[in-house]
Amino acid sequence: MKNRHNYFAVILIAIVMMSFGNLLAQDSKVPGGKEAKPLGAEVRNGKLVFESEDGDFRWWFDSRIQFDGAMYFGTDFVSETKNAMSNGFFFRRATFALKAILYKDWEAEFDMDFREDSDVDEQNEMRDMWIKYNVPDMNMSFMVGHFKEPFGLERINSSRLLTFLERSSLSSAIPMGRRVGALVRYWTDWFQVSAALMGHEPGTRIDKGQRDEGYSTNLRTSFAPINDFGHTLHLGVAGSYKIPDATSELRTNTIEVSSRTESYMFDPKFLHTGDIADVNYYLRGGAEFMYINGPLYLQTEVMGMQVERFYGKPQVKLGGGYITVAYMLTGETRYYYVDEGEVGPIEKPLNSWGALELAMRYTHTDLNDLEAGVKGGMVNQYTLGLNYIPNPNIKIQLNYSLVNLDQYATRKGNLIGDDDHAFLQIRFQASL
Repeated sequence: MKNRHNYFAVILIAIVMMSFGNLLAQDSKVPGGKEAKPLGAEVRNGKLVFESEDGDFRWWFDSRIQFDGAMYFGTDFVSETKNAMSNGFFFRRATFALKAILYKDWEAEFDMDFREDSDVDEQNEMRDMWIKYNVPDMNMSFMVGHFKEPFGLERINSSRLLTFLERSSLSSAIPMGRRVGALVRYWTDWFQVSAALMGHEPGTRIDKGQRDEGYSTNLRTSFAPINDFGHTLHLGVAGSYKIPDATSELRTNTIEVSSRTESYMFDPKFLHTGDIADVNYYLRGGAEFMYINGPLYLQTEVMGMQVERFYGKPQVKLGGGYITVAYMLTGETRYYYVDEGEVGPIEKPLNSWGALELAMRYTHTDLNDLEAGVKGGMVNQYTLGLNYIPNPNIKIQLNYSLVNLDQYATRKGNLIGDDDHAFLQIRFQASL
């Protein structure tokens, strides 16, 4: 099975490269060859870009390799953890992505991940697969396909740009990430608003039998009253109404909420509510704050989730928050994209040997609601990070983290609770 997927990846990349060769050579056998437009090729911010002279067509690669290693130990650096944790190295992500602008007003993206991940049952993971229409002479776009729901600043940001190896445990618990859906966005020079109708995750549709699938409505808006390069203030809010996903008949109106403790090498999730049954619908909300002032970077979010249930069963309330403080020791700053309300990459290193960043994060995630009988666990986590960026395509990250878990952080009773521990992890990243 794995070999077949590897062959698929090689064949796919070969086909794409040959297609570009044909376009550049203006092969007369291509339909419509007489109207073909020559493409120029150049490197922009480390990306290989093919573009027509009039700008109506553009193709570029946005792939990445992330090779991670982690080691877990007691908080005193000597003792062992209560639960056996898997030290080692693995490919966190190995993606191939092709993005395109077609006939000026249309965009599309094809993105697959061939990483090592038991969660995908040896199947390649679909990432961004979407088609977008940008309305001419209007700051408005419509998108359909598979993409991240508009919820949470840290969650929607690209993994290529993360300050730490992993997103906070809160951003992995409350937002839902990529799903099938449709989205409309409108923006100006100082704010954006995104509204979406989101459906299932690929691979789960076949489990719903003859029942309608679950869905969510999402609304996210962000404001940038200060929006200059190197000086940006971002404020955002998001909300969502969701009914449970339609899966097997045995799990009708049942949801689970779970999260890892900001490390992926150890696969089981300490934070896990187990089944929350008889769910009518649930509401999610979040608030965002981000500030850039030269090399200084601040980001914080709070999120909450309220589950409404049938048969007079009590509400379930979960949530938390995090705060990140980072500083570029070599003086660089970050870009910001107001049209999507997202943080961009760090600018090209100012020094010939690269850029250095020091970062700290505190996360509080609480998946307990004892009054409602939900014991998903709680964590207070402190992470220190050092990032080395020799050029826009390469990043090396080092994280040290202290994890303080409560007695209910047991992964539905399968792990030992109150397993306070620490870990050290490293990432080698190449953006292609």
